[in-house]
Amino acid sequence: MKTKMIIILLIFTILPLTSCNGNSDKEKTDSIQTPLPSKEDSQMLLLEKLTLDLPEEIRKAILDDVNGFMNQISLVLKLPSDTFLQADKQHFLGADYSPVDIVMLTDYPEMTLSRNNHSLREILISDLLLMIEDAREEGLTLVISSTYRTYQYQDKLFKWNVEQNGLETAMRESAKPGTSQHQLGTAIDFGSITDEYAFTAPGKWLLENAWKYGFSLSYPDGYEDVTGYRYECWHFRYITTAGTELQRTYFGDIQHYMIAFLNDHRIELERLL
Repeated sequence: MKTKMIIILLIFTILPLTSCNGNSDKEKTDSIQTPLPSKEDSQMLLLEKLTLDLPEEIRKAILDDVNGFMNQISLVLKLPSDTFLQADKQHFLGADYSPVDIVMLTDYPEMTLSRNNHSLREILISDLLLMIEDAREEGLTLVISSTYRTYQYQDKLFKWNVEQNGLETAMRESAKPGTSQHQLGTAIDFGSITDEYAFTAPGKWLLENAWKYGFSLSYPDGYEDVTGYRYECWHFRYITTAGTELQRTYFGDIQHYMIAFLNDHRIELERLL
């Protein structure tokens, strides 16, 4: 009997200790939390997802330098979103779309115009004037031949192209109303607006230097299946110097890829920043 009592007392003595040790271990386990991903890890994970549809060489350029890419794209995302508005065969501008800061180019005697009714958005004027001045110092004249067009003007122009050249050719060389970059007020056609312009001194100079002033060749050679239009050596769109730097560094210097990326993923990128 005495032996049984001793055993019972030992059990009740040990149980509280076991219970305390169990709670202590549980508390320690509960206090260990899975660490949250760092900002860099979050950026990498999101960019791996967002870049899936880009060409492999562009995707690699972005993912190999996530910090540099995020630094540059942060500068672009601080600019007004309409600076990078998409206008192409899949993305239409409304018939009533018109930039509010359109100015007549006849107000700037430094510019050489093919006619007196050219106009553009005011946001690009200072960079355009600087580009014209620098070209002139090298003995070159940049003739401005086509600029802002309204939806209604583009409608008439497209119909004329169809009448003159047929629908198939018109679709490669002219935009339907609402799909032209010219309606944005930031696109310029220079010189003769012909293939021969690529072989002129001003045409060669623009191809090499326009990016330094924020102007990007919209329809490069060999990318008709991407842009929807044949090579236009004369057609440049203003996307700011921050935009051209981003395009050249990470998007293979192809405007269409960058503009599409910004428009498709702007909200996710802004949240990430």
